[in-house]
Amino acid sequence: MKHLLMAPIVFALAVLWQAVAWAGDGSGGVLYALRDDVKSSAVKALNSGDYDAGVAILEKATSDDRFDTEAKELLAFAYRSRGWAGVSREDFEAAYSDFRMAKLVETEKDANTYLGLGYSAFRLRKYDDALYYLDEAGYLDPDDGRGHQLKGEIYYQRGRLDDAVREWEDALKALPDDEGLRARLAKAKKELGVEGGFTNRQSFSFNIKYEGEEKRELGDEVMRILEEASSNVGGDLGYYPRESVTVILYTRQQFNDVTQAPDWSGGIYDGTVRIPVGGTHINRDALALVLHHEYTHAVVHMMAGSGVPTWLNEGIAQYEERWVREQESDLGYNKPVPLSSLNGSFLGMDGGDQVGLAYAQSLSVVEFYISRYGMYSLSELLGGLGEGKGIEDAFQDVTGSSLASFEYSWRVNLGR
Repeated sequence: MKHLLMAPIVFALAVLWQAVAWAGDGSGGVLYALRDDVKSSAVKALNSGDYDAGVAILEKATSDDRFDTEAKELLAFAYRSRGWAGVSREDFEAAYSDFRMAKLVETEKDANTYLGLGYSAFRLRKYDDALYYLDEAGYLDPDDGRGHQLKGEIYYQRGRLDDAVREWEDALKALPDDEGLRARLAKAKKELGVEGGFTNRQSFSFNIKYEGEEKRELGDEVMRILEEASSNVGGDLGYYPRESVTVILYTRQQFNDVTQAPDWSGGIYDGTVRIPVGGTHINRDALALVLHHEYTHAVVHMMAGSGVPTWLNEGIAQYEERWVREQESDLGYNKPVPLSSLNGSFLGMDGGDQVGLAYAQSLSVVEFYISRYGMYSLSELLGGLGEGKGIEDAFQDVTGSSLASFEYSWRVNLGR
């Protein structure tokens, strides 16, 4: 019952794509044989990293002379440069706006503008927009594999494995040394081998896959539970996904083969909710518990991205299980561990006391947070993380207290 962090994937994409801002123009930083001091000042500002100043100078220059195509192209370059600076600090709204401005002022379509639009739209989860812009980038520069790479990621997250495999195969032709991409392709092919013949049930909010028409009744029940989970979790966190969430039901053996998760795991979220089930009949309460938990991981990821510490992620997911059954954290007589030691994945833990304590402590901390600050504050905390802030900064901004002070208060409340 664990959210698998997607940070390495997103980070690798970001590092790869930031190079577009400079390498794509092939300019070494200075694009033009400048005609006057105004443009020279703009280039000086851009080369020093003062993109705001460069943009301001060039906006005035193009306003004074609407027919100066040289200034317009330099302004487009300035917007692109500032867009990639926004990407580097994970301000994707600002980046998206700058790439759109570059698109408006450039005199000829530039593939790098559309790559930037596609990447920032992807990070904003505007997947249809991202696909449109990446298609255009591919038309303008058919030999660039980065658009194929990101389109594959979008298709993968939507559960369209055959399309993801096709895009990643095309991407590898241009990026043959990208071992991360090669690993993603191998994983997708493995999943496609298992899920290729699965039945697919769709609603506006969910895409459910399972093997065999004999499990249709189970699929119907899963859909009903997921709609309940959407209402329950959405009401708590104030968030309803714009994209459908893919949920795949496996046999235990299929689940182990695809996820490599430990035997104690009852499900995972890695961009897709993956659940091991038995036959056609299953305990509804047990299924509802797992689905509420894993759906919560999906919502937390969509709200906050990959920077959520595991103790917070797992604590919220367990808290949302209360819609199925009432439960309270029970640390027994165990001494709590520092929260900082629970930032990473729990999947490497043994399935005994160690993992049980990690989950119990995570729930206890989240229960204490909600009792002190409320659910709305918890949503704001996730929103701060989604803006790219670290947990300490987001915590301070939302609560007015440091994380360390909060942890101390929680321990005092426990009497530990």
